[in-house]
Amino acid sequence: MKQIIYILSTITMLGLVSCSDWLDVSPKTSIPTDKQFESESGFKDALTGIYLKLGTRTLYAGDLTYAYLDELAGLYSDYPGYNTNAVVFDQSMVFDYENTFLGKKNGIYSAMYNIIANINNFLEYVDKNREVLTTERYYETMKGEALGLRAFLHFDLLRMFGPVYKEHPASKAIPYRTTFDKDATPVLAANEVVDSILTDLHNAEKLLNESDPLEFFTNHRSESYAEKDHFLVNREFRMNLYAVKAMLARVYCYKGDAESKGLATEYANQVIAASDYFTLYKSQTASSYNSIRYAEQIFGVTVNEFSNLLIGNYMDMENTNTQQHFYLDGDKFTFFYEPTGVGITDWRRNPEMFEVVEGANRIDVFCRKYNQSPLNGGAYSGANAVPLIRLPEMYYIVAECANSASESADALNTVRFARGISYSDEISTIGYDDPDNTSEEDNKQTKRINEIMKEYRKEYFAEGQLFYFLKAHNYSTYYGCGVETMDEAHYQMTLPDDEYIFGNNSK
Repeated sequence: MKQIIYILSTITMLGLVSCSDWLDVSPKTSIPTDKQFESESGFKDALTGIYLKLGTRTLYAGDLTYAYLDELAGLYSDYPGYNTNAVVFDQSMVFDYENTFLGKKNGIYSAMYNIIANINNFLEYVDKNREVLTTERYYETMKGEALGLRAFLHFDLLRMFGPVYKEHPASKAIPYRTTFDKDATPVLAANEVVDSILTDLHNAEKLLNESDPLEFFTNHRSESYAEKDHFLVNREFRMNLYAVKAMLARVYCYKGDAESKGLATEYANQVIAASDYFTLYKSQTASSYNSIRYAEQIFGVTVNEFSNLLIGNYMDMENTNTQQHFYLDGDKFTFFYEPTGVGITDWRRNPEMFEVVEGANRIDVFCRKYNQSPLNGGAYSGANAVPLIRLPEMYYIVAECANSASESADALNTVRFARGISYSDEISTIGYDDPDNTSEEDNKQTKRINEIMKEYRKEYFAEGQLFYFLKAHNYSTYYGCGVETMDEAHYQMTLPDDEYIFGNNSK
């Protein structure tokens, strides 16, 4: 169903050369030439270039997936590159947003707003030069994807740089940029940012509902493949209709009021029901194991020469040097995956996913989720792919937002059973929405929330989703956080100084 990605095909790469200067435009600089958007090919190159810029070490091929965000979530036992002869790494250092991690934090912020600037410029021209988009569905699909991407990026910025939303929804968060110009953009309250995100997502949903070529979740070996428009194929690597619906589920769940929870459940169930495009892996053997669960990918990015990038970013799939690799110790691994209890049959911890190295006095564990070797053999199964939205999250959103404890537990158990956990170990609804007094982490959370959190930790290891969940629920502590009590200063990255230098952004 999901096969070779063609956004990196020869025709696209040739176009990328001509638009490289445009792709490097800063949000604060002048508008580029009109020539980029005088033809359909120019629009195709520009949009493809935006997607490619997501797959960098600073963003979704590094810090926002397996690296910095998962360090913030306490998943690793060290931070390679931050433990030198002069410095002994302390986990609490990862929250030092104004010193040790100032450059990393500002780099993420700058890179994301640079892409947003490119999207805004694209959106201006997609309407201004609409007449050049003569191919059926191009205008609606391109604009819908761009609006969805703008919402996607702002939402992740909000989740990093905004307040703990459930506690302070009206506190200042981030700018929401919708134009490409030099004008200062005010920093909005978090709830205003959420409203802007939802506006973009609903507009994208409307456009894509009418035009998204969903039939292009395509098997490239089919006889009809050669006749298809290769710019529109492999929708799982584009902000497709169901990616937008999944984002609506995410954002409404984040908003968290009763009406929003109902909408989150509704949208999540719409994605779950789209079984022609996404299916849960229900069993995996060594011969069929797919570490990134590619058939579950709703939206993701492709990374050119991903193996080389991983080697240069402390995630070399052949390396077991703890000074040169993100790793976790045996105690953490046992705590997270419960291999002597409920997790004894859970295949998410199997050797294709984690390499366990036993020494004389210690056990070290290395994530192998992005090992490209088994993904490159035979039929395409997700090589060079980084999943950003996968199907299990939709079940977790239902579990979080459903009014009924039984509906919630059923959704959670569906994923657990698919991952090999025994039916005899199903989550019970007894005391489901009461404080989880047995928790070794935050016992003020309900059993429902703690069980969902543990599933995020197992399912989304090295995908950057756990920290967002911990922050959304304002966990006072969690295993591996490195501080006695988490507070808003730990959860909320500080805005770069430039936001206060340029105009009225601090007001």
